[in-house]
This record gives sequence, C-alpha cells and structure tokens, in this order.
Amino acid sequence: MPFSRGRLDGRSSQRFLKVSAGKCLIVVLLMACLAGSGVSRACAADKPPEVLAAVQKAMGYFQKNAQLAALNETGLVAYSCLAAGETVDSPVVKEMLGKVLAKFTADSYNPTNHHVYEAGVDAMALAAADKDKYRDKLQFISNYLIKNQKSNGSWDYPNMDHSGDTSITQYAMLGLWAAVRAGIDVPQPVLDNAANWHMRTQMRNGGFSYQPLGGDTDVRHSMTMAGVGSMGIVRVLMTRNPQDLESLNDEPEQKTKKADKAFGVLERVTLKDTPDQAAAPVDKNVKSLISRVDVEKSIKGGMGWLASNYTVEKTNIGASWHLYYLYGMERAASLGNYEKIANHDWYTEGYRVLLKSQNGDGSWTDIGGVTASTCFATLFLMRATEKLVPRAAPPRPPPKAPTVGGGLLAGGRGLPTDLANVETTGGSITAKKTDTPLDKLLSELENPKSQKVESAQAALVEAVQVGQREQLIGQKDLLLKLAKDSRVDVRRTAFWALGRCNDLRVAPVLIQGLIDADFDAAVEARNALCVLSRRPRGFGLPDDLIAKLPEGASQAEKESAFERWRDEDIRRWREWYQSVRPYSERDKLPD
Repeated sequence: MPFSRGRLDGRSSQRFLKVSAGKCLIVVLLMACLAGSGVSRACAADKPPEVLAAVQKAMGYFQKNAQLAALNETGLVAYSCLAAGETVDSPVVKEMLGKVLAKFTADSYNPTNHHVYEAGVDAMALAAADKDKYRDKLQFISNYLIKNQKSNGSWDYPNMDHSGDTSITQYAMLGLWAAVRAGIDVPQPVLDNAANWHMRTQMRNGGFSYQPLGGDTDVRHSMTMAGVGSMGIVRVLMTRNPQDLESLNDEPEQKTKKADKAFGVLERVTLKDTPDQAAAPVDKNVKSLISRVDVEKSIKGGMGWLASNYTVEKTNIGASWHLYYLYGMERAASLGNYEKIANHDWYTEGYRVLLKSQNGDGSWTDIGGVTASTCFATLFLMRATEKLVPRAAPPRPPPKAPTVGGGLLAGGRGLPTDLANVETTGGSITAKKTDTPLDKLLSELENPKSQKVESAQAALVEAVQVGQREQLIGQKDLLLKLAKDSRVDVRRTAFWALGRCNDLRVAPVLIQGLIDADFDAAVEARNALCVLSRRPRGFGLPDDLIAKLPEGASQAEKESAFERWRDEDIRRWREWYQSVRPYSERDKLPD
C-alpha cells in the first residue's frame, strides 16, 4: 500500500509528485489557452482537461468558419459559443447575434425557413447573451411561438395539416423557457396543452416517436429525449423556487390507481385553441390543470425507456442524428436531475465518445451538417442545460428499466390489458423480458387457439424495436398470411411488421389493408405504408375529416366524406406503387 499512517512511502511519493505536477502543468497551460479562446474559468471549473481542450478546438473552428453557418443556424452557434464561455463581445458571437437581430422588425419576429426550430434557438441565444437587454425581442419570439401552437398543444411545420411533431415541439418549449427566464409571462394553457399533448402521445413503454399521430410512430432515442426534455421544462416552470423543485424530486403522492393509467400520465385536460393567446393579457392567477404527479410519471416513464435501451453511441436508427440525440440526453438528464442512467455515468461515457469522433479542425460531422453537429457536441460537453436549472436537491437515483413494454401499435397508449405480462418492482411498472425468437412469436400469432396474442404482439414489437428488425425479411411469407387472418389484432400486427420489412413487394397487401373492415386495422396499414415508403405524412390528405365538414353534418355526410377520403388515399398509394414497384410485380396491384 502506498499510504502508511497518512504518509507516502519514498518511491510512491516521487511517482505521485511527478504525476501530480504533470497534471497541474497541463491544467495551468490549458487554462491559459482557454483564457485566450474566450472559454471562461467559471465554465471550465468542473470540466475535465480533455473536455476543455475539445471545446477550445470547437471554438477555434467557429472562429474560422462562422460564415458557413446558415441564417437559421446563427442563433444555435451564438448560444453554443456563449455556453462554452465566449463573451458577447467576441467576434463570432457578435456576428451571429447581429444576424439573429436582423430577423426582427419594430413589432415582430420573422424567422427563415426553419420556423419554430429557429425561433427556439434564437430565443436561447438572446436570453444567454442578455435577457434584460433583449427582453422585447424575446417577447416577439414568445408571441410567434404561441401563435403557431396547434390546437392540440403541439407544434409542427407551418401550413402542414399534421397532428404534431415531437422534435419541433421541443424547440418551441426551449424557446418559451428562454422567454420565461427573461421575465416574460407565458399563458398557462399554452404549457398545459403542450404537456397534455406529450402525455397523450407517449407510448405505453415510456418512449416517444417523431410524429406520433402522423404515421411515424416508431419509438426513437432522440425523440424520447425530446419528449422527456419538454416535460422537464414543464416541471421546472411549475415553480421557480429551488426548494419546491427539491420536493418534486420526492415520490409524489399517488392520487390515482396505478391500473387506471400508464405512468399516471393519461389524465385528460380540456384542450383549447391557442392562436390568439399571444396577444391576450396573461392572468397570473390561472393555475395549471396538469398535476405534478402526471408530469413526474411521464418523465420517469421516458427515462425508464432510455434505461432499458441505453446508449451513447448508435441509436435504434443507426448513427444518424447521434449528436442531436446526445444534446437531447444532456437536456433530459439535467432537467430531471439525473447523474446516472441505468447506473451509467452518461456524461463521462458521452464525452469520451465525442472526443474520439471530433475532427482535426475542431468540428463534428453528422447528418445535420457540420455547424449544427459541432453546436450539439459543444452543448453536451459544456452541460449547457445544467446551468439553467435551479438546483437544491441531490441527484435522483438512476431511472429504473424497463417501463411498460406492452403493445405499441397505432396509438399504443395506456396499460396493457394482459397484466400477466407486466410486473411491479419498487412501485414501478416493468415489462417482463422476452428472449423468444421472432419465428416463435409469429407462430404464436398464427395459432387460432392462442390465448397469448396480446403478449406475443407486444414481444414482437419490442424485439423489432431493439434490434431484430432485419429478421422480419425472412418471415415475410408468414406475415403476408397473417395479414389475411380473421382476427383483427393479428392483422394489425402483421400490417405493422410488413411496413418494417424494407421490401416494396409487400405494398399491395398494405394498400389492400386500407379497405379493411376494421378501422384500426386500416389505420395500421396506412401507417405501415408511410414507414415503408419513407413518407411519414403520406400524401398530404387531412388527418381530421370532421373538422372540414360544416357544423351539424349528419352521420351520412360524415360517412360519405370518409369514403371519399379513403378512395383518394388508395388512389394515391396505388400511383406511388406503380412508380416504384419492382419490374416483376407489375401485374400484382389489387383492383
């Protein structure tokens, strides 16, 4: 042992002193370099030297290449540089902020082609630069975001008739949070409706998808972090008092039975239209209709999904959007006060991956482009969100894994009705793990006497989502057979799986499924076509037919409208398949 009664022996002390002196010299030299680069000592104080060196290289990249940033990225670059310790007087930040400020007129904010995304990061940049100086600009962005919130509480691309986008919604929430930090009042119904949309669209296993009501219903790592992050913002905005946040870390009193709703998040509130709330005076006495019990359960459900699917490298959609995901993880973990996820030190493991993937010029490269990727990596390394969250409580224990793993088909909400396939541990609902091969699961579905259709369905979806998707190709013939089964749940499962076979030759069966006698099965067939075709929005037909009908429309009128909509949808999918079908399949499209 090198220590004896609190003292070092001679050999160990020499080795210790050499190593310590070397580390001190590295830190001293690095601090001197960081002072020159604009990375402040306050920002550097709690970061490992190798992380600070990587951030310094990233700042060097921006100093040389800031002009490459698109106009919609200028706020993101400014915010990332400020988070890294650059001052508002640094050339890069001044240039980027100047371009952000050019988007304002005397009484409005006018983003470019990235709309809500852009508004969110511009707000974050202005709040970080000087929230008091730019308070009027932040008010304009807040007005813009509130005006563009959909009636269901979400945000989406402008002029798109969709049902909400989890990715876009997270940046709207980030923008509103930045406005609140500047002292701007956001109407409580805006936040309530956003929270309720997340809770209604959260999958029963705790995860979130990209466009949960618009065809892209696969749970993703990045979207789960987006959803959890947005709910984390709701949690923070419930109170500004750190002591109250500490109480939020305690187990909330459960006021509803666990069997009534998954994670306790499916309690409904009345959604109201929000477009005119930007101009309406804010009543500060209006209390939230969302309970903190529901918010906590939603956050824990999402973090539970991540705990059972933990990664800091490739996600379940591969290497794409990896850096976007890591920044989402930083936000979700910081807002939730999690230092570990599934007993993993997510920050240490994440920064080690980033240090290995940094380019020689200090940038990072991902599908989102060099500028955005370098920003996301920098924000993760600097733990940018952690600085914004009032903190009085100690870190939470790591989230438990997994959460509910029941059926995940279209909708996929609520507790599974087959409670034999879930178990409760320490007050948390968990799914029993399954190691059953896909062929056995499909054989179970094929058995007309099976009493385990729901559990086999859930296990099949879980197996595909966690990495056995390629095995579906070998089961195509059986899936095609199951698509004609007399049992609705079996057909729905077959449609869902066929859409993930990556084989265009299954499209005719899915198009035929659009006229399935069961409405839910027809919806699943359409969702599967959206996945197979890589067209998450289909062909632009409206999702809400009833809203297009005159008030007081009869049932016959509604049915007629639906039939016209379905016929047009089938026609468009047939035209699509005619244009992409393999040569050998030319004569196989159903009439």
